[in-house]
Amino acid sequence: MLNVSGQEWKLIHEEDFSSSDTKTKLTTDRNPWMVDKYEEPFDTIMDDPGLWYINDYGPAFTEQLDSFDTYRKEILFGTDDWLTASLSARDWNKDGVIETEPVLKIETSTNEKSVLTIEVDDHTGGAIVRPTKALPDEYRIEFKLTMIDFGGKRNGSIEYDNRVNGYSAVGCKTQHPWGEGSKSQGWTGNASVSYCEWQDVRRGRYGYNGFHFLSIVDFANPAPRNNHFWHYRRKVLMDAFSQHPDRVGDGPGGQVCNVITGEYTAYRDSSFNTINMWISGLPNWRPGKGGLAGNKQLFMTSCNGGVATRGVASAAELQPEVLEIGSVGNFSNVDFQTLRYYRPFVVDDEPIWHYNIKPEEYDGRYNGNLQQIDYNFGNMTWHDQWPAGSAYPDYFVIGDLYTNVYEGRASLTDIKYFEPDRHEEDNVDNNNTDDDTDDETSTDIKGPTLDPTGDDANKLTQIPTPVNEVSHEAQEPSRAATAHDLPAITTFVPIGIF
Repeated sequence: MLNVSGQEWKLIHEEDFSSSDTKTKLTTDRNPWMVDKYEEPFDTIMDDPGLWYINDYGPAFTEQLDSFDTYRKEILFGTDDWLTASLSARDWNKDGVIETEPVLKIETSTNEKSVLTIEVDDHTGGAIVRPTKALPDEYRIEFKLTMIDFGGKRNGSIEYDNRVNGYSAVGCKTQHPWGEGSKSQGWTGNASVSYCEWQDVRRGRYGYNGFHFLSIVDFANPAPRNNHFWHYRRKVLMDAFSQHPDRVGDGPGGQVCNVITGEYTAYRDSSFNTINMWISGLPNWRPGKGGLAGNKQLFMTSCNGGVATRGVASAAELQPEVLEIGSVGNFSNVDFQTLRYYRPFVVDDEPIWHYNIKPEEYDGRYNGNLQQIDYNFGNMTWHDQWPAGSAYPDYFVIGDLYTNVYEGRASLTDIKYFEPDRHEEDNVDNNNTDDDTDDETSTDIKGPTLDPTGDDANKLTQIPTPVNEVSHEAQEPSRAATAHDLPAITTFVPIGIF
């Protein structure tokens, strides 16, 4: 198996959920639920008890946050415990009993494969799979999705099986207590209102469901958190974003690429079951009063030549009804496809947010201060959000990351982790008999041969494939860099469906 630079990949770990050890670890209650007191938050910005919310909503936010308990659980599994399942649940009345726990269970698919099913029956729960340790400089991640039911239409309807866009139709379901900001639509902006008066996640302006097929985030040991926290912590992402027709409104609601014709159709004309493939750009360093922090979202499709651009644009439309009966890999209107997208660290002075996992990969040129100015209950500046000398680990996450949005179930199997085959690389070096190699050649940056400053700056390779399974991959071919010439680095982040 080759990466984009022609280098061989070596399989390091594989999890197919068939071993008795994995089944025992994932299906027993040996790991207790623990109340999260937020004694070690991931950041002070928009983590669950974040100052951003306090400055916007005031003391009422703290009261709302204290009205329930959040419980966490982590389970290590796989060979040498290379994977971690991280779960979150809400105890609504703080009586020590979780009303609706998220569930991980191993099931047998219609083709007799063992699969891991992630089941989140309340949108305040969360469940993800991540690596136990940080990823290295170069890696490749694959898995096979066998079922997805986190919103979207079924048989042309957004309402089915007593659910609305994948959410249970029973009771209220809102973003409480992490709203879209005091000045956003869909509520009064007053954090003291009751739970049901916060922004609805089923219908209305903020009605949407979704699932993270594969994200690369910028901090260690990720765990489910409120959705706004993640908008500032992701590097690369493949996800489903299933909007309710109320959110789409009279507009197109985004675009969906037909990879055969190379033309877009309106999201509103789709089944609302699409896959987005995108990167995070720089943040808005000073959001408007009553708004939230977040990064540019730059989407990549074959319809735009693989160039990362603004505006919601889905790479393909899925057929979840087909997935549910075990025929994995069908895309609506286009049969089986292999999509690969390659994007350098920097294109047209737009970097991939927090890309560097080592200080020497970056010189600080995109540093900035995140400012929350003239908010209702306080101001704050978080200095040096990407300074020289900083570094941000790579961790992948698969599943439902959000603890105030998203509800449903999905199944996956065959998670594979690859690293470059260094033995093969050594053989190539040993066979090089050219003794005239000068210093410049001996320190060449390794990576793809594409020109990152020319027509190949955003490169898409689209390969039809007859197989009936689809896996999701993120890989890092190279991270070598020089601090004085970042825009010319031959480093790429391929993300794709295979």
